[in-house]
Amino acid sequence: MLVRGHVELRTTFTYGTSARTINIRYIVVNVVSTYNFLMGKPSLNMLGAMASTRHMKMKLSSLDGGVITIKSNQKNDEEVL
Repeated sequence: MLVRGHVELRTTFTYGTSARTINIRYIVVNVVSTYNFLMGKPSLNMLGAMASTRHMKMKLSSLDGGVITIKSNQKNDEEVL
C-alpha cells in the first residue's frame, strides 16, 4: 500500500431530505480495494454514527431530528463467488 497523501473534504451524508455535513480528513492510498472509502473513529464519533459491517449500513441523526441511513452498494464476497 502506497500512501499518496491526504485531503480534507467537506462531506455530506444525505437520505431523502435529511442531511449532515462535516469536514473529514481522508488519507489517499494507491491500493486495490472493494471499499470506496473507510471512515475512522474520529469521523464516526463526530457524526454520532452507528455502523454495522454485518448489515453494510451506517445510521446517524440529521440536524432536523431525522435518521440518515447509508447503505452499501458493493456486492459482498459471497455474491461474487
